[in-house]
Amino acid sequence: LFSRGTWIQLGIARASTNELVGDVGACVLAAGLTAEIGFTLAPDAQGAGLGTGAVRELIRLIFAQTGVTEIVAVTDERNAAAGRLLTRVGMRKGEARHTVFRGGPCVERVWTISRGAP
Repeated sequence: LFSRGTWIQLGIARASTNELVGDVGACVLAAGLTAEIGFTLAPDAQGAGLGTGAVRELIRLIFAQTGVTEIVAVTDERNAAAGRLLTRVGMRKGEARHTVFRGGPCVERVWTISRGAP
């Protein structure tokens, strides 16, 4: 499931209808010790716990099936909902990176969780 250097995407669906409402993605970096994750969720599916559950399960799968010791996620600092989700799954807010996104200034926030974190 987790080949080094290759992104995978897994769909997020509503259990009641099997309607696809988002996805989670992961890439185990070439050295094999770090993975990066990301997620998207349709606005009408937010707030129901689907994203939290999917990201939590993705983290569990990565640690269970790989030798990864740290997982990172990068968000736009303006996306407060993504930050709250990452906090709920146990990730810690880390460094800020000032960059340009779609022609405008942006602050990216790096979030981390280590193997064995509570």
